[in-house]
Amino acid sequence: MDLNYLAENLPLLLEATKVTAILMVATIVLSTAIALPLSVVGLRRPNAASRALDLFTLFMRSIPTLVVLFFFYYGMPYLGLVLPAFAVAVVGLTISAVAYNIEIFRAGLRAVDPGQIEAAEALGVPRWRIWVSIAFPQAMPVFLPTYLSNATLILKGTSVASIITLPELTAVANEIVSLTYQPFEILIAAALIYVAMGGVLSLGAALFRRRLSRGAGRSLQTVKAGT
Repeated sequence: MDLNYLAENLPLLLEATKVTAILMVATIVLSTAIALPLSVVGLRRPNAASRALDLFTLFMRSIPTLVVLFFFYYGMPYLGLVLPAFAVAVVGLTISAVAYNIEIFRAGLRAVDPGQIEAAEALGVPRWRIWVSIAFPQAMPVFLPTYLSNATLILKGTSVASIITLPELTAVANEIVSLTYQPFEILIAAALIYVAMGGVLSLGAALFRRRLSRGAGRSLQTVKAGT
């Protein structure tokens, strides 16, 4: 391994890592913020909105993320909408991630005892507080492992953005290799950076899970006390 060659190009990889990290965080935050409220739509009583949402999740989970990115990057200009590569990557990855997160959150919410929600309704607890204070805290231990797996998939999915010229980690690594014809050191370094970022995600999830377990005692009794 040529360490001098690696040291020379490491700053470029680290700069690209910032783009990858920002893209990953933006996708996770936006997809979570969108999927959380949508996951409760028609959960207890199926309706037209929930059926439309089911079709959306089925449709988006069947389409490769690369196709979604191509649609926004190459297809939308025909409709007069031209977006920069980073915006296209965020939109494409977010739409794909939303479809998965909706199903992940729904699976967790379905595991919550319906009797607790009915009891809270009987006590006159506002609907938003039922979901925020009762349903989601109990659903989190159920959906958190799958949610973390999806976050890791989002991290790996950011590499697809290299196809639309976004200078993220994979794109920059490939560019260096194409210029120097020395792939071993660069690709090993890129792989280790991805592993490190995945480790940070896992550590953050572990800390959150520990904090969640400490507050697991909050449930319907807490809500009753506040009403």
